[in-house]
Amino acid sequence: MLNDIEESCFTVKQKALTSNKMKISKKTIIALSVLIVVAAVSLIVAVSHVNDKPRPTLKILPDHVDLQIKDFVYTEVGAENSKWEVKANTAQYDKKQNVADFDKVQIKLTTAEKKVYRMTGDKGQMLTDKKDVEIRGNVVIVSDSGDRFTTDYVKYSNAERKFYTDAPVYMENKRMRIEGRGLVLFMDAGELKLLSSVKATIN
Repeated sequence: MLNDIEESCFTVKQKALTSNKMKISKKTIIALSVLIVVAAVSLIVAVSHVNDKPRPTLKILPDHVDLQIKDFVYTEVGAENSKWEVKANTAQYDKKQNVADFDKVQIKLTTAEKKVYRMTGDKGQMLTDKKDVEIRGNVVIVSDSGDRFTTDYVKYSNAERKFYTDAPVYMENKRMRIEGRGLVLFMDAGELKLLSSVKATIN
């Protein structure tokens, strides 16, 4: 009978161990399952953040526009290191017409005499085959000596190497104010002239 009791106790112990193993096994499986789910969610979130990067917006250009450039810059170097640089917020290029249209134009002119003029305007246009330029709309020209000119438009002739306008021009500095009609600025010489109807007021 003692042997029967011992065998019975041994059987109970075996069942208890088996039950504990099953419990441990289930706990392990549940823990692993949780880890796998967490890893999968983390991976999905990471991928979604990568895909959240800003996508370039598609702009439909007019039919006549072949290319649109943001933050446009063009530099032309002339005789004796004279140089002019055109910058614009945007430029639209029409290859068929050889025309580039600018928005918010800035031109920096450095003459052969190292004088510097800065011009700004609302709009601009360049004939790309001739390299002639026009800027218009609230045109302001400022020299490095402090002279400030305002006019309606200014054109540049690459053949004559000059900026010019026939519109009314107003100039002011610390010493005087001048009104006139027409202006010409020779790029290589750095010489600027008001052409006609000049009236000066001394400050």
